[in-house]
Amino acid sequence: MEAGSHDSAREPARTPSRPEAEALPASHALFDWEATAQALRRAALLVAKIGGPEELFAGLVRQLTDDLSAATAFIAVFDDAERTRMRTLAFRLDGRDLRSFDYELRGTPCARVVGQAFQYIASGLNRDFPGESIFAAKRMDSYAAYPLNASDGTPLGLIVAMDRQPIRDPELAESLMKIFAVRAAAELERQRALQALSDSEASYRAIFEAVEDAVFVHDWETGAILDVNRKACEAYGFRRDEMLGWSIDRFSSGVPPYTGVEAMAWVQRAKAGERPRFIWHRRRSDGVMRWDEVRLKAVTINGKPRVLACTRDITERKEAVDALRSREAQYRAIFDGSADSLVLWNRKIRIVDVNAAFTRMYGYEPHEVIGGSFGNRLSEEEVARRSLLIERALAGEQGHLETTTVRKDGSRLDVELRYLPIMHQGEPHVLVVSRDISARREAEAQREELENQVRQAQKMEAIGQLTGGIAHDFNNILTTVIGYLAMAEERATQGTDRDLVRQLDQAHLAASRARDLVSQMLTFARRQGGERKASELAPIVRQSVQLLRATMPSSTIIDADVPSSPIIAEVDGVQLEQVLFNLCINARDAVGSNGRIRVGMRERDAGALRCASCRSDVPAGRWVELSVSDDGTGIAPEVLGRMFDPFYSTKETDRGSGMGLAMVHGIVHSHGGHIVVETRAGAGSTFRVMLPPCGAAASRAPEAMPSRPAAARPRTGSLTGRILLVEDQAMVAEFMSELLGSWGLEVIVHEDPLAALDWLRIPTNPVNLLITDQTMPRMAGLELASRAVDLRPTIAVLLYTGDAAVFGAEELRRSGVRKLMRKPIEPSTLHSALLELLRSPLPEPGEPAAAE
Repeated sequence: MEAGSHDSAREPARTPSRPEAEALPASHALFDWEATAQALRRAALLVAKIGGPEELFAGLVRQLTDDLSAATAFIAVFDDAERTRMRTLAFRLDGRDLRSFDYELRGTPCARVVGQAFQYIASGLNRDFPGESIFAAKRMDSYAAYPLNASDGTPLGLIVAMDRQPIRDPELAESLMKIFAVRAAAELERQRALQALSDSEASYRAIFEAVEDAVFVHDWETGAILDVNRKACEAYGFRRDEMLGWSIDRFSSGVPPYTGVEAMAWVQRAKAGERPRFIWHRRRSDGVMRWDEVRLKAVTINGKPRVLACTRDITERKEAVDALRSREAQYRAIFDGSADSLVLWNRKIRIVDVNAAFTRMYGYEPHEVIGGSFGNRLSEEEVARRSLLIERALAGEQGHLETTTVRKDGSRLDVELRYLPIMHQGEPHVLVVSRDISARREAEAQREELENQVRQAQKMEAIGQLTGGIAHDFNNILTTVIGYLAMAEERATQGTDRDLVRQLDQAHLAASRARDLVSQMLTFARRQGGERKASELAPIVRQSVQLLRATMPSSTIIDADVPSSPIIAEVDGVQLEQVLFNLCINARDAVGSNGRIRVGMRERDAGALRCASCRSDVPAGRWVELSVSDDGTGIAPEVLGRMFDPFYSTKETDRGSGMGLAMVHGIVHSHGGHIVVETRAGAGSTFRVMLPPCGAAASRAPEAMPSRPAAARPRTGSLTGRILLVEDQAMVAEFMSELLGSWGLEVIVHEDPLAALDWLRIPTNPVNLLITDQTMPRMAGLELASRAVDLRPTIAVLLYTGDAAVFGAEELRRSGVRKLMRKPIEPSTLHSALLELLRSPLPEPGEPAAAE
């Protein structure tokens, strides 16, 4: 398009177009549609105004560039009869109204629009339509245009908008241009009619008929119709001769305020000199209801006063405006119906609008906050942080914040805030979406707590497995050590060296203490238990306290608060004594040389209690509580999380093994209980052992008890027979072979259980007794026993293990095990067991294995 004439001007900066609504969050798209609705509403209002042609066309172009944020827009009509050139009626470029120009239609995108339909070119305008026009010089790249057609379809021209980047919303562009095109086309036709009237006053009829508005001439006195034009006949569907003499009420809707009474009231206003303009609801000949815009004016025709009515069918326009209003109400309903709080902020950081969810969440009514800012409900730091996020959102940057805020009543809640940049009424605004995340944070805290519990349980399980493995290896070593010590003691007692006997006895005692430590390790690992039975706890507690008093300094007071009524629980009495001893010894170390220790016992209901060792909640219900309290210095926070770990101790190296509380943990949890710890710096500590009352804990089969040192116990009875010993540890196998041989037994040793089975399969290999370890590679001792009995039904089996607690009596019987012994083995206990097995006949079916 070549410019006939134009003003050159520096191109002003323009705000970049917004992204399409479909690319935005739902809340953002809401306000894009609101902006669209407002633009269409402004367009509808603009075209309804009466003004001069130049003012109208300039206003339409100006409004189009503003609403579309377009660099240029113009309205053009045919400039020649051949319709080959176009002339602009209004032209706006980069915010300035410039002089009109003309251009050749051929070779331009306008040729695809005139007399045809709406066209939209998103980009590539200069590439597809190269030329030397002002638009090429101004780098126009996108194009939208709508044809101007007369009411009879005759092409009149077009309305065009262009920009250097894609026009932001082609649907909005089409809607606006359609409205503007109708008004511009109507104005062009109106100009034609007025021009015809000005050319010849005598051509009243021609002009009257040429007006595209329906025109009625009414009688001054009665309001009856005296004349109508062609457009009126077309619009109303009646012939001219039919309507002459009718009153207005004949084709009004008949529903107030659209009746003959209201019509005559408007006529009276026109007769009084006014020029009223109003909307009227009327009926066509086919019964279809239409909306008209009516303008009345008092005129003189042929020397007589008349009332002239010009009406224009605005049904589509009114329906569009009503639809826009309905859509605006719908958007408002969506805005208020959002479950999230929505707050609209302007560039002055003032609240423009809030929805109903805001009132529910924060307690403020809209009139209390609209027009205001943060007020004094937040700290200065919080206000500064949120203001910065709003400023960044005004610049186009989305923001996110999780924080704690304050309601109107002063209560606090956790919220997630999202800051979304939007355009509202043509200006940048920020929509803040607020969501209450208090429940989510609480769930996250609970999940974190559960994860901590799982980690703690996994840690304790891993430590237990490691401890059990170490205990197994120690048992093998101690079996050899204690066994050789017992053999050496027996030989030493036959001599006269008393110092040697004493030294061996001390070494045996030390090995026994090491065995007890291994027993504690297995207790922690929950791999070794004792015999539990329903027991009254008061005697156990009183006896333990009495024994503890003898070990306490005279300056330390230990009291027992034991109720007179019986409290019964299913416990292993020995292990319960161990728990009380360990807790009281720790309390003694906490109070130092002067202090008080209180041992209590009661039944209670568990409330909101948390186990300090497994980190889980104590289930609600009835519990038996054993408590040990002291008035010492309390427990440091860094110690609380580790004090139940094996070998962890805050005492001096020579004052503790670090297994005391680990053993307490193992015993208490093996009884189905929990440990609650209450401590405060400088105010002492209380350990509460929560045990299920009698009947709540699962009973277990009696377990093998560890054999006690009995090196000096005399052995009676001779041993004869052939023993098959299966032991994968060479050191233990060598000791057992030597020990059994010293008792007169013939010993066949196999370190591989499969090799032992092959040996048993040979009928010529006689054997009286199978002694086997439980934990071995390739095959466990229990399976070896079962398969050995299948091969040799008369063979007796003795199984020894460091994990005797894992076997039930029925399981041992089915596998053919007649004796079960726990490592480390005391030679005297083993001798007694062998003497019994080698002399006794096979047990009757169903008779359980004996445990040593």
